[in-house]
Amino acid sequence: MTERGKEQKIRMIAFDLDGTALHRSKGLTEFTKRTLEKAARSGKMIVAASGRVWAALPEKLTDMQEMEYFITGNGSSILYRKQGSQAVERIYGKDMEPDKVEAMLAVAADYPWPMEVFMDGAAYARADYVAHPTAFGASSDIYVRTTRKPVADIEDFVRRNISHIEGLNLIVADMEEKRVIRSRLEKIKDVYVTSSVPRYLEVSRGGVCKGTALQYLAKRLDISRDEILAFGDGENDIEMLQYAGIGVAMENGEKKLQAAADRIAPDCDEDGMAKTIQELIFDGENEL
Repeated sequence: MTERGKEQKIRMIAFDLDGTALHRSKGLTEFTKRTLEKAARSGKMIVAASGRVWAALPEKLTDMQEMEYFITGNGSSILYRKQGSQAVERIYGKDMEPDKVEAMLAVAADYPWPMEVFMDGAAYARADYVAHPTAFGASSDIYVRTTRKPVADIEDFVRRNISHIEGLNLIVADMEEKRVIRSRLEKIKDVYVTSSVPRYLEVSRGGVCKGTALQYLAKRLDISRDEILAFGDGENDIEMLQYAGIGVAMENGEKKLQAAADRIAPDCDEDGMAKTIQELIFDGENEL
């Protein structure tokens, strides 16, 4: 099938948030929001697919009643919200196995870096990190402080909730040490290790990623992979773009992802995702 034929068949648009749908400083712009709403009105299923958990998603996005499905936690959860409702239901969940959590804690204990814990749609982190995120390499104080709940003893918190951990992050500012830690984490059998931004090491259950969650949702909705258009910018998006019929990497995205993509969209700060949707789905028309 020609690429144009694929474009005309698109029934689902799946997209990452940070570095993809979201402008670096402005968040979800009105142009991108209106483009997604227009796509939904035209019958396309729009699905956010993020490393974030539900509580950390932008309100401007979750307020969009046109969006019924959300892939969160790098694919550890799929949430469903009936149109007109504020309540969300977890229809797919792949939490970490307790012994794998213990194995990660053993590695993390050898290093000073703060840990983030994702559980029941919320994010928790070490209290000193939440108080001063940029001191540990975070790019924004505001985002961390408003989306992470502080915990005095994060290791104890994890062990007390070990049977329902969606995922764990380490915030590592030293790139050489990050490489060493990642190598150790990847030796743990049946865990998935990825990195959406340079300072993050993100760990979830083996076999869990945005691609497998998207595959599950597509089958549930009787949508074939050829009918999916997916956008991303980071390493944690690669499986999703490979699964989709058309995988689009952002111009600001990682080179490895760009090499695996079918197309390259303009930079996220240029509303590149929305412009590409306009081009592929609406023949470039800009009336919203």
